[in-house]
Order: sequence, then C-alpha cells, then structure tokens
Amino acid sequence: MRAIQLTIHLSLVGSLVGSLVGTLAACGTNLTPEAEPAPVLPSCVPNRDGQITADELPIALGQQAIYYATPLGKPRAVDLVGDATGWQLDDESPDDLVVGIGPVALQTQWYAAQFPTGRFVVDAGGGLDGIYHQDDQALWLDGTASQAASLTLVRYADPVALLRFPLRDGDKATSTAAIPAGTIEGLPFIGADEFAIDVTGRDHLIVPYVDFSPVLRVRTTVTRKATGTTIAITKRTTLFMFECFGEVARAESATNEPSPDFTSAAYLRRFALGRTPP
Repeated sequence: MRAIQLTIHLSLVGSLVGSLVGTLAACGTNLTPEAEPAPVLPSCVPNRDGQITADELPIALGQQAIYYATPLGKPRAVDLVGDATGWQLDDESPDDLVVGIGPVALQTQWYAAQFPTGRFVVDAGGGLDGIYHQDDQALWLDGTASQAASLTLVRYADPVALLRFPLRDGDKATSTAAIPAGTIEGLPFIGADEFAIDVTGRDHLIVPYVDFSPVLRVRTTVTRKATGTTIAITKRTTLFMFECFGEVARAESATNEPSPDFTSAAYLRRFALGRTPP
C-alpha cells in the first residue's frame, strides 16, 4: 500500500522519544502502568523546518504512542544508511506486535527518591525504566532502574544530555556519565557509561502507511565500563525523530555490534498509523 505523506495540520500526542536508551538492557514489551489522573495532551503542530525544539518534543504524561514492534528474540534486517532522500522501514511481518510506549510521572516509583531532578519515566525494555527530565536546553537522562524493587539502580553523578535543543542535522556530542555507586541485577557496580551521539537530517522516512518528512536520524552508542577492568559492553540505538511526534522509528543493535549502521536489528519498532493501545 502506498504511504501517506504526512504534511497535514496536526494537534498531537506529544509522546516522548520513547525509551531513548534502554541502556544495555535486553528488549521487552512490558510497560510501566499509565499514571493517574488521565493525561492532558499538549497541542503541537509540526512546522517542518528540519529541526526539533523543546516545544516540539512535548511531554504528555500517561499518554502512549503506538508502534509496530518486533517480538523478543526475532532480529529484523534493516537499512539504516538509506539513500539521498531518506530511509525506508515499511516492510511488514505477520509477527509484528502492537505496543504502547509513553512517559509517566516519577511520583510513586520505588526509586523516586533516588532521582531528585527526575520528572518522568519511560519503559526502557528488559524490565528497566529510564528516568528523565527536560528543559529548554535538552532532554536529560538521570539514570535507569528496574521496575522490580531493588534489583537495578543506576544513578548518574550528572545527568546526560541525550537530545540537545534545537536538534538538527550535523549535531554531534560525546559525554561520560559516572556511576559512583550502582546496583545491577542485585550486584554492586562502579563505573561509567560513555555516550556518543550524532544527528543526520534527511527528507523522508517511510514506515508502514506513512511518509514522515523531514526527519532526523539520531544514532546513540552507549559503552559501559566497570572501574578497574578492561571489560566494556556496547549498545547502539538509531532513532528517527519528527517534530511533535518524537520517536517515529527506532532500531537497536545486538550487544557489541561493531557497525554504527548495523544491518540486523535486535529490536525494531515503527509508528503504527491508526492503531489503538493494546
């Protein structure tokens, strides 16, 4: 079926970038329950100027964006390089799942007191939550924690700027986030996460039944190193972002993938036009 080119006037969901970094976790589809009371949606209309400001990434607590997602353990072939006009991720598979992802308030999560600057939480897959806050300068990652109490708690000494506003073609950033006293799967951990982020702007991203234009591709590489060892674990994530929608597609690599433009995604999800929450 021919894709619908998305140029219409929108008053939109304001869903977050999704779980921007399911930091080195396995992928999963179990979601943090929605917050109460019912969400109030911000109004956001894409101006299609090729960049994303903080106002064009509104946070609608409790609201979910709906995606087609690959099942756990089912890698999918992807082309993340694209061509001169953009990227095509519209291949469908009968085993695609329909999942809802969105931000909820930090509030009563068991780890809330550990993240004084955190404001909201997004499911990061593998039973983990990412804890975030956002201001006019950036979307900040404060750390990650397990949804089950006390299993994993990774609090960065200083939050990491994952998306700096305005987000635009050519942006590049590297940073190191110290983990002075973490817990991972019940075991103590001291070390750091190293982030490398780059942004490419291009005309089109085609997902099932929709053509988003213009989009920004955000490639994030996270390398976790324990203090006093040479052991490192790397995870790559490629996000495709559109004004007001936030994340419209993402691909996650297998652990220690060497190529930034990997061709086999351990996890792939794309915006699901017209679908309702599962």
